[in-house]
Amino acid sequence: MYKGKIILINRHALDGMNAERPPIRVNDVEETLRNPDSVDGRQYRKWIGNRTIIVYVRECQDYWDIQGVSCTRRKI
Repeated sequence: MYKGKIILINRHALDGMNAERPPIRVNDVEETLRNPDSVDGRQYRKWIGNRTIIVYVRECQDYWDIQGVSCTRRKI
């Protein structure tokens, strides 16, 4: 839950999370939404461990739709 709404991760985002090495955990996505280092429109970014987690999100009335997740090994 984030801001009283459930978080839904769509298939495209889940595939992106699993494609990264090591895979991005759901906990990393939640932490990025709760305490982002930066927010640029619908893009939330957070430095976790040795990589920047990037979450592409769309806010709906009753839930957060996670549309994509990726990462980079540098700070953004």
